[in-house]
Amino acid sequence: MTNQIYEKIRSEFEQKRREAQKAARMRKNEIYAAVPALAEIDRSINLTASEYSIRIINGENVENEMEDKLKQLSDKKDRCLSQHGLSRKDFMPVYSCPLCEDTGILNGEFCKCFKSRIIQENFKSSNIGNNLDYQSFEKFDFRFYPDDKYGSYPLTPYENMKRNYGICKKFADNFEKAKKSLLLIGGTGLGKTYLSTCIAKQLLTDGKSVIYISAVDFFKRIEKSRFEQNDGEMKMFESCDLLIIDDLGTEAPSAYTIAVFSDILDKRWRCERKLIISSNNRLSEFEKIYGQRVFSRLAGSFECLLFYGKDIRVQKFMNGED
Repeated sequence: MTNQIYEKIRSEFEQKRREAQKAARMRKNEIYAAVPALAEIDRSINLTASEYSIRIINGENVENEMEDKLKQLSDKKDRCLSQHGLSRKDFMPVYSCPLCEDTGILNGEFCKCFKSRIIQENFKSSNIGNNLDYQSFEKFDFRFYPDDKYGSYPLTPYENMKRNYGICKKFADNFEKAKKSLLLIGGTGLGKTYLSTCIAKQLLTDGKSVIYISAVDFFKRIEKSRFEQNDGEMKMFESCDLLIIDDLGTEAPSAYTIAVFSDILDKRWRCERKLIISSNNRLSEFEKIYGQRVFSRLAGSFECLLFYGKDIRVQKFMNGED
């Protein structure tokens, strides 16, 4: 979770808590106006507690006497409340989460309500959109990967996709312990984007911050940041738990955008923050496009998964499937 998202949600919870307490104070004043006897009893309780506290501080042994007096007043208040169809709960704030009382913290940890808001906000800021509605590891379809030899590859498309699927699932399941980022290489319509989205969905559900962005948009935003003072977006690219760049190689990079891209790769590597990069280009082409520094980082810090076979979108079209 980025600091920006955390601060936004924390402020939201503080506001909800203040509003619940304000509403409780307003209800209390309304009850006092309708039942003046209750206001008088509460004033007596406060005055009695204050007077006896002073006497105790001055050394008088009146603890038991104080307890008796306060018990009498408390019982009187309960009778008055009952007579008017009220209870002590009517004076209490009504929080949206009764577990943490809208603090977001329960037993020293984030409450489930706070975690839920983190997940919602992370989904919202991930740029993935509606793809998450129908893409998941559980829905992955291996039908489009034949178990027949394909070209000179040692594994059939089915065997290869089983391997890629397993690596991606393990990456998502053991994200905190993953040693390398993922580089998905292959033609269009072979499952690279689908598996990337599956990983993103699982991590977002786990409360991780994910940014999913096309390479074209990514490099445009880098170029745009060159002329703006606000570098918040670049910091998001550097600090989110997982950065996914789709279709690397389809953009038109400049010397400046390549330098910033390389810097982001280095910063994420030093902080052990993972990336997923997909591309239709061959690995050997990256050095020509992005230079030795980027190529070295991709070769050394990423696990390369090859995708091959027939375009799934074409297969679905030929079969009359959506």
